Amino acid sequence: MKFTIHPERRTTFERTVAELDLLHGRSRRGSPWQNGFIERSHRTDNEELFHCERFADPEERRYRLRLWEQEYNTRRPHQGLGGRTPMQVFTCDYRMHVVSRMLT
Repeated sequence: MKFTIHPERRTTFERTVAELDLLHGRSRRGSPWQNGFIERSHRTDNEELFHCERFADPEERRYRLRLWEQEYNTRRPHQGLGGRTPMQVFTCDYRMHVVSRMLT
């Protein structure tokens, strides 16, 4: 779609981003240092979930990933966060965001 002959045509993703009034940015190809946070997340997911388990089907894989994300964000202490979980950091250090998310 990026190189289509119809320059006004947008992908479903592009339309959804526009409808939700979101901004979407891209890193340059071959520039992993620009998205290191995501690359690190993928590495952890692979090491601690995907390389350790077998899944019967894609639905089970999605379900197990969701459970893993809950565990990772709410129960698993992180060395880079001083032994706290991401949820503890969010609720303690970003109180304004916590309150605003509770209102919506």
